[in-house]
Amino acid sequence: MADKNTANDRGSMIQAACIVAGNGIGSGVMAIPYFVMRAGILGGVLAFVLAYIVSVLMHLMIAELMLHEDNVSDILGVFNTYLFKGGIGKVLRIVFFVILVVVLEANLAAYISGASDIIVTLLPVSEAVIKTAFYIFAALVVLLGLKAVAAGEGVTVMLMAVILITAIVFSLANINDNVSIGSWGGLKDAAALFSMIMFSFSAIFAVPQSVEYLKRDTVAVRHSIQLGLFINLVLSTVVAVCTIITSKEVTEIAIVGWADAVGGAVRVLGSLFIVFAMLTSFWSIGLASSDIVTIQTGLKSRIAFAVATVPALLITFIKGSGFMGYLKIVGGAVALIISLMVIPSFVICIRKNRQLKLMKDMEKSGLMVAFVLLMYLVMAVGSVF
Repeated sequence: MADKNTANDRGSMIQAACIVAGNGIGSGVMAIPYFVMRAGILGGVLAFVLAYIVSVLMHLMIAELMLHEDNVSDILGVFNTYLFKGGIGKVLRIVFFVILVVVLEANLAAYISGASDIIVTLLPVSEAVIKTAFYIFAALVVLLGLKAVAAGEGVTVMLMAVILITAIVFSLANINDNVSIGSWGGLKDAAALFSMIMFSFSAIFAVPQSVEYLKRDTVAVRHSIQLGLFINLVLSTVVAVCTIITSKEVTEIAIVGWADAVGGAVRVLGSLFIVFAMLTSFWSIGLASSDIVTIQTGLKSRIAFAVATVPALLITFIKGSGFMGYLKIVGGAVALIISLMVIPSFVICIRKNRQLKLMKDMEKSGLMVAFVLLMYLVMAVGSVF
């Protein structure tokens, strides 16, 4: 195993941050403006601020767990180490492995479905062809391994930033004079918005990849998480603002109303942005899925990748479940998994290892741990609104 603090052979912190950003930004960024309109300005600001703080704390918790276990390389390995003990632990490992695979399949299906929903409006090609082509292209990068994924994430996130800056210019030239948004939509709508933002920020499966890519460099890992989630915060906020100030009607998938209002170049740019966002998320989740299946089953990596991702493509051909449906299902499932599994693991880690590496004050603050747990339960509840 590489030296934990070797700077010469570890990957770039910026690219590691892009892995974190890319994992999360594809999931719900285009759904956020719709929920902002429901929650109002105050609800929106509160939801964004809380989501960033809570997300940073949670992702640092996961990184802390990874850094304390040299032989653990994925989130399931953390749970096996801290929670699944004894005879019943073996049963729980199998059950949770199945649950985790289902959740990841739903994630991948959401990305394939979301990307195809956008591309089909631009190209005269059938959805089936688009979904298959998107899957094949995304799969090729994942099969090349972590370095290829990191490089792809870095380039694509930068392209997304350039696209968004260009779209801002067009949006400012097409502001809707009749923009109307309330100040406060109520706790229910604020919780729904918070849930969607948290889902968009969620990059739990990118954290182990960041830790591995940075050769377990504590400082670099911390900064990559903070920066990656900040990139998500900025991109999500800009998309929400541009959509709201231009759209005559803020639609459930923001790009629809946004493009209808501004049209032309923004239609293409916005479509490229969301397709890139789905692509970066697929890369990170696809790699995580493949690694988990490989470790737990002993299958060869390419066979494990097929087992972990092909069903997601097939799911998208089932009628009756659209992009928003996938997001709601996955959002609630991920929230429950995180709140019920990661936090207890972290508490056990605190008791076993008093010298924490990333969160040196957390062992002194049970209230902080309780706060994070509460917010993830709010996320889970908000996902059904």
